[in-house]
Amino acid sequence: MRKKLVTFDAPNASTAPYAGTEAAAINNWGTITGDVQDTDGGVHGYVRSPDGHYAEFDVPGANPAPGANCLYYAGGTCPQAINDLGVIAGFDGDSSGLFHGFVRAADGRITTFDAPGAVVTFAFSINVWGTITGYSIGGNGTGHGFVRKSDGTITMFDDFEGGTGSGLGTFPGTINDEGAIAGVVTDPAGFNRGFVRDPEGKIENFDPPGATTNSIGTANVLINDLGIVAGTVFQGTSDVDYGFEGAPEGKALAFETPQAGTGSFEGTNVNAMNIFGTTVGYVTDSNEENHTFVRYANGNAVVFDVPGQMAVPGSFFGSAAYGINARGVIAGRWHDANTVLHGFVWVP
Repeated sequence: MRKKLVTFDAPNASTAPYAGTEAAAINNWGTITGDVQDTDGGVHGYVRSPDGHYAEFDVPGANPAPGANCLYYAGGTCPQAINDLGVIAGFDGDSSGLFHGFVRAADGRITTFDAPGAVVTFAFSINVWGTITGYSIGGNGTGHGFVRKSDGTITMFDDFEGGTGSGLGTFPGTINDEGAIAGVVTDPAGFNRGFVRDPEGKIENFDPPGATTNSIGTANVLINDLGIVAGTVFQGTSDVDYGFEGAPEGKALAFETPQAGTGSFEGTNVNAMNIFGTTVGYVTDSNEENHTFVRYANGNAVVFDVPGQMAVPGSFFGSAAYGINARGVIAGRWHDANTVLHGFVWVP
């Protein structure tokens, strides 16, 4: 099976350990967005066109100072999603350590926003209409969902099963073009369930296979334009990750991809899904090394490595996919032997 795999680095990307280029999302035209830590240690957003041209940007007020990091919520400009019109949504951290949502138009104009009552605001997904979802955290540490329309109107919502203490609440992750939102709700006992909120605001909760009361539960939930959900379950009794996919009403199927380990913190993690139900992410094997996977709707899966990726048992490093478009083009990131981060594109 011949595939085209291209690796890339955003301009001025750092070559220091654990720094470099991260790909966060890809749209149906093949445009990628993500963040890059530069040679001075600052974190900036970037857009990469299908022909390999870059535009770097900083959200006004963002703190790109050395030590900023999107993965660990430590500041900088952190794009998370891009729609087919080239509009980007994400979050940025300021010099006070507070986070705000932002939307960047295709012409480069950037608007920042905060959810009502928020101490910090995280935007994670945007649909073709420019509607954004994510969550905010208030003064008591509870998560609250929000929907932001393209005109700037923000609607807050809470899942009826969400707890009200620190680390509990409602945590949306994705929105489809119909306006349906999927995410995770953490109840008063700290158990995570999946939820889907329809465009009219009705919320339905569900437990994917393997999410039992003696486990941590659902780690993330994605939804595509056909209403199919997918994501990851963390089975707390064995500390193993499983993928799932299907209809939320009790019809989702659990799966493991080839090479998945069965030990603590091993298994399959789903990061993205396209309209056809193809999921991508990474699989942690029994040596605790990570490999990229693509799993098609018929259940067939392919696991692959980026040439030159780090291969050290126990490192939990390697490669991982974070976006897939309707054509099946995948975007992701990988660590080299020196733990430097790079982006990649995998074309079917």
